[in-house]
Amino acid sequence: MSHTWREVLPLGLNILVTFLNDSMGYIHACSLRWSLQREGKLDFNSNLRLLTAPKHSRPNGVIPNAVYLTGIVLSYGSTSVIFLSLNPELARLLGKDYNSHDIDSVHINAVALITLGLGFLLQTTITNWALLETNIPTWSSNPLDIARTCTVDEHDGHRVELRIGRCMMSLHLAKEDARWCRPRPRQKPMITAHPRVRRILILLWTLPVLSGIWGGAVYGYLSKGNRNAVFGRSWSLLPVFTGSTDFNCDTGQCTDGTSVVNVGWTANGAAGIIGAVFLIIAFQSVVTLALHCVELIVNLSRDEKVYRELIGPRGTNGHYNSVLAAFTSWQTIFLFALKAGIHWIFGLAINVQFQLGVNMYPPQILYFSAFCLVAAVFGLLLS
Repeated sequence: MSHTWREVLPLGLNILVTFLNDSMGYIHACSLRWSLQREGKLDFNSNLRLLTAPKHSRPNGVIPNAVYLTGIVLSYGSTSVIFLSLNPELARLLGKDYNSHDIDSVHINAVALITLGLGFLLQTTITNWALLETNIPTWSSNPLDIARTCTVDEHDGHRVELRIGRCMMSLHLAKEDARWCRPRPRQKPMITAHPRVRRILILLWTLPVLSGIWGGAVYGYLSKGNRNAVFGRSWSLLPVFTGSTDFNCDTGQCTDGTSVVNVGWTANGAAGIIGAVFLIIAFQSVVTLALHCVELIVNLSRDEKVYRELIGPRGTNGHYNSVLAAFTSWQTIFLFALKAGIHWIFGLAINVQFQLGVNMYPPQILYFSAFCLVAAVFGLLLS
């Protein structure tokens, strides 16, 4: 298998993992919505799943949410280290011994594969628990359909009722008494309407900052000429190693390939492999949490679009297919691509090479920072 296909293979796996995680997440989100409704706390149609815990819903409690989030982190974090390959040029640059029989092979990391299965198992367990314990009157994600169901059906006494005199009052006036008023010509942004959007944006913007610091620190380590580091001239998206050495070098060792720092964490033996896998998962957990929180901004944006279409000249359909609506929403599609792409590029920035251990690639770290910046700008524009 060519070097390019070895690097692209995890991207396909990330797309599959994202699809499965989002599918289970939709069931869990519906369970949360109706659990909040039964407690009279459904202030918004879309809620921050896994960070919202109703008091009387066991599947949506604090501990199950933590277990579910752990499952998401494990599933994403393991994908980049399932397929292990050996690059002989990189091994020679780092002065590492290797077996020639492993050059053209792709090895399956059993520890990472089991970790991926464990991540899916944790999510499916909580999802099925929520499915069995929660009475879900409608699976629709349409806010109009949800509102209609809440006004027609009673859920433990928390029925949504019409409040006279508030039809022209926006969400920003929710705490004021009913009064006559004209609608605002331009509504305030989402960040002023939902209390958690601001915190999500802060978390999002920390990713490009932290990853930029990470990349700068690795480059600083490279410049000191450490024997486990190679300074490269290539800025290719996929790491490239030709094996040739550049003697016009101000650091310890230079090449016309990609810069790399070998952490020195061996990938040989069960303990080394387990340690390497969970080291990368720990790094990736913050990324996973931030991208999960972006779901709230995207869903709020889609809900707002439905309300705006309702008062438009053509109106809107309150009974659309939620799955079809998700596949035709540019916000949802873009977020899906961001999730898969960012997790994939993270796997290029730090990964495990067979027999070489954990490696960090400064150019790919900066590309990862750029992807995170795109996600932060995306969230800011929607809010």
